[in-house]
Amino acid sequence: MIERGYLGRALQIVGADPATYIVGGLVLHLLSLVSLGLLMGPTVCGLIWVTLRHIRGEEVSLADLFRGFDCFGNAILAGLVFCLMVGAGLILGVLPGIILGALFCFTFPFIVDQGLPLSEAMAASRKLGSGQVDLLDKCLFFLQALVLGLSGAILLLVGLVITWPLLWAVVAVAYDDLAAPASKAEDAAELS
Repeated sequence: MIERGYLGRALQIVGADPATYIVGGLVLHLLSLVSLGLLMGPTVCGLIWVTLRHIRGEEVSLADLFRGFDCFGNAILAGLVFCLMVGAGLILGVLPGIILGALFCFTFPFIVDQGLPLSEAMAASRKLGSGQVDLLDKCLFFLQALVLGLSGAILLLVGLVITWPLLWAVVAVAYDDLAAPASKAEDAAELS
């Protein structure tokens, strides 16, 4: 998945609209801090929604950052479950955390883009790319995205305002690439 250029495409998208992503990063961190992490899921969904709209050539507004609150229950649960799974996996050993993160990082796009409930979004995330991408590829992708996202901590945590939204932009770009062929095939099948 790394060779598909998801990071480069995400950098282009974020670079074309840095104000939205900086505001998104601030919103993500402030809401997560104030809510002790409970609102991480809806804010991540908002960043992913903004990225998907950019990819699809749609108009983006700052209000789109709050789209994750439209699917509030599923987004909050996704944030909690994802953080607990990946966090526990990282504590038990780095590899289980990376594997769990790789399998379930696409849960957020499935919730905000397709309106799936948490259990279905997690199942779809786990299956995304099956046949196209193996588990090792997914793990390397997630590790790259995680290192990118956490690299902002080097600058007294201020850099997280930019790198954390970029992490989720990379996930949105990968999701759009991997999920689009399936939805285009379904659309073609319906037309025949």
